[in-house]
Amino acid sequence: MDAWEADAFGNDTANDWLAEVVETSDLQMIHDAFDTVLGSGDENIELQAGEEAYAAAEIVAWLSGHPGKTGDHGDLIEGWMENHELEFSEALANKAKKSIDRAFNHPSELREAWEESDDFDEWKSELTKLKDRLV
Repeated sequence: MDAWEADAFGNDTANDWLAEVVETSDLQMIHDAFDTVLGSGDENIELQAGEEAYAAAEIVAWLSGHPGKTGDHGDLIEGWMENHELEFSEALANKAKKSIDRAFNHPSELREAWEESDDFDEWKSELTKLKDRLV
């Protein structure tokens, strides 16, 4: 895992994914990230899929008016939101919460990677805070 912080955009995968998202004009990539994780059933969630779903959930929190820590990415997300008609819904927030829960629980390469780090508790705390902001 190439991560340096426990927040949603603290890794290269999420940064690359966000760069693609802001080139779009709708929420399709966000739905796709959630669908990949939620559609996994009992199968192992790959690291990249988990990281993208985590980043997608953060964007949904921004859409709800409850942004979190995003470092330099806040301006990028805000600009994207201002330039497109993107609609927040409770159903989207619920999908985000379910995706976070699924990526956190086994089997999940994302969780396994964080369990092997010294920052597992910080990552777990960031996920909990994100879920709380998804209102």
